[in-house]
Amino acid sequence: MDFSIKRYSAFGLLISSFALSSCGRSATSNEKTTFTHIDSLTDTYLSLQDTLLHSWNVLVKDEQEKMNSVNAAIDHLSRLTLPDPSQLSSLGTRFEQLKQIHLTQKTLSNQYVIEEYDFATNSLISEILSITESNPALLQNKDLINLVDKIKAADQRTLTYRLGYDSIAYQFNAFLEKNKLLLRDIENGNLEKRPMFSVSTNH
Repeated sequence: MDFSIKRYSAFGLLISSFALSSCGRSATSNEKTTFTHIDSLTDTYLSLQDTLLHSWNVLVKDEQEKMNSVNAAIDHLSRLTLPDPSQLSSLGTRFEQLKQIHLTQKTLSNQYVIEEYDFATNSLISEILSITESNPALLQNKDLINLVDKIKAADQRTLTYRLGYDSIAYQFNAFLEKNKLLLRDIENGNLEKRPMFSVSTNH
């Protein structure tokens, strides 16, 4: 009887040992899965952030090149004889005013800033095109026409770049909204959605 009791006691301890071992492995597995999921979310967050920054930098660079062409066109016109020299003075003043309006990822949240920038830019470009294209002599100036073509091409790309940026910003914001609790330790919890050019984006 003593041998049987000892045998069953040993068997019970063995079963308990397996049970505890199994629970330990299960807990470790769950923790590993949780950490792996958070790592994956972090990678996605950083990837979206990098893509968004790249899209913004491309947009800003192209916009700056357009403004450089606008400035060069105004400078070029200032060295030519025009029927109404006062037009040039106005163009130069308006360009300097335009330079004071800064579009950043932060100022996109202010729709008035975007509207002011776009109005000033469009009216300035329209005036340059009007002066150039209404004067047959200016149409023969290859350097000026080259600048005008650059301005037109860049102006046509503006909407494409803005839509591209808005699309990525929309994905970034949706990702934050869906995973904000799991991502709360990233950036010290300072996870801010990104404003967009358009008030609403259709998806």
